[in-house]
Amino acid sequence: MELDDLKKRWEQQDAKLNASLTLNTRLLLASGLGKTESALGRLSRFLVAGLVVNFVATLWLGSFLAEHVREPRFLIPGAALHLGVIALLLAGVRQLVALKRIDLGEPVVTIQKQMESLRVERLRAVKWTLLLAPLAWVPLLVVVLKGFFGLDAYAILDFWWLAVNAFLGVFVLAAALFVSRRYADRMGNSPLARRFMKELAGHNLTAAKSHLGALARFAGEDTRG
Repeated sequence: MELDDLKKRWEQQDAKLNASLTLNTRLLLASGLGKTESALGRLSRFLVAGLVVNFVATLWLGSFLAEHVREPRFLIPGAALHLGVIALLLAGVRQLVALKRIDLGEPVVTIQKQMESLRVERLRAVKWTLLLAPLAWVPLLVVVLKGFFGLDAYAILDFWWLAVNAFLGVFVLAAALFVSRRYADRMGNSPLARRFMKELAGHNLTAAKSHLGALARFAGEDTRG
């Protein structure tokens, strides 16, 4: 076999190998992006369901306020809950908008930046929900008893019991703020705290970020950008 023929065959084999590697790379990237799209799809459905629930709650609480507009003992807790639900509704909209901005056709680094924006929105919403939840349960009890069962919580339950539980809600909120501010740095170095923060961000979002991280390493892109 002449040297030229050998060289030609070598070049042909090299071209076939490059084509095969390129195809495998595209297939792996498509598979990874498919998993990411699936995870984001689940998160999108979860957010939409939350929006529906909060929208219905907003309408119901608005009706409750209209019925008891001249009864401050029901109007005040109802208004507090109404504001809280509206805040949750707006937070859900912000998260859904951030999610819809994610374009899986962009480079992996760009997608990760878009997902980080979504993560910030989710963390902010979950943080304030957890912090303010202790304040909400006494107004919730008053409104639910009256709205669904026609019962007056002030007549059924002792006034001081309601007052003490409301005070405990304020105490829990103050304690949570104190701990988060005083020990935030220490918690940041704790694997358990970091894991908890990942859970707050949402399982589906964490799974999507994991898939994208693997894609970035595979593609050799600079994920630190």
